[in-house]
Amino acid sequence: MMTIRNKNDNNKKQKVNNDKEGVLFNTDTLSKITSYLPSSDLLNLGLTSKRFSAPFQSNNDKPSLIEESARIAVQDIATEEQLAVLPYYQGSSSLEVNHHLQLLRGPLTFDQLIGADYAENKDKSCVCFSPIRSIESYSRPSHPRYMEMDYLHGTAFSNNIVIGGKHYAIFEFRAHQDDYWWSRRDAYESYVGVMRPGEADQFARGNPIDKEFFQNFSRCVNYNNSVQCCMYDFDSGECISSDWTNETSSSFNTWEGSESISFDDEIGMLLDLDEGTLSMYKNGQRLGVMKRGLAGPYCWVVSMWGGEVTIKRGTIPPS
Repeated sequence: MMTIRNKNDNNKKQKVNNDKEGVLFNTDTLSKITSYLPSSDLLNLGLTSKRFSAPFQSNNDKPSLIEESARIAVQDIATEEQLAVLPYYQGSSSLEVNHHLQLLRGPLTFDQLIGADYAENKDKSCVCFSPIRSIESYSRPSHPRYMEMDYLHGTAFSNNIVIGGKHYAIFEFRAHQDDYWWSRRDAYESYVGVMRPGEADQFARGNPIDKEFFQNFSRCVNYNNSVQCCMYDFDSGECISSDWTNETSSSFNTWEGSESISFDDEIGMLLDLDEGTLSMYKNGQRLGVMKRGLAGPYCWVVSMWGGEVTIKRGTIPPS
């Protein structure tokens, strides 16, 4: 009798547990969870939790619960315009698409820093040149130029990836409180623009057009296009571009409408991947098309020798 009762009790407990799990581990519940979690946390949840990432059935071709919830979230909140410009790669999961959608809908930030730092008392949208970090990156004994200050650069770029459509970003350049490190005006040279998205390793340093940068940089996708990096030189107004093959592959070109930039000027950049162009604006006035022939995925980047740069989304000014 005792054995039968214990077995019945265990069956009841198991049924209660199954009912609880049936309520928690379903797409309706997870879709609500998805709406509250940052996309990066959702990615981690899918990677680390076997229960949440378990497939609906034993068939491994079925999406996991968390992936299906992410797919529903994208379907519910993304506009047609946003869906058209999301970066889809072969093998991309719904979790990755949802992550990029959240980045596209949120404020622009600099997510990877090389020889740069976030400005004090500001968020990740504002970065400053960091002499200490730059010196550290060049202070390896094997590096022959580590004491030559002219070669120091601070670079910051975004994890926000775009692959189509029109995207307008505003850059504001200011003097920084630690600029007593520099005595020459040309130390304030800064470059802003776009480059291929990816991840830099611990040996990457300098400007994106430098071999020491792009040879230590893993692109998220090897897109067959010669414009791997394209930036605007604040000091000269030139267009700087590179195909990231060698040190001599970079070009510095003037273009119709180019102007230099001073402190407190506001720079606008319109990346039009439908037309394959990068156009420049100064204090809301259109300067012209700086570069043509852009295609594939890009992210925003800034490289500086001094000062601080803030990035934010903007509305394309009327022509």
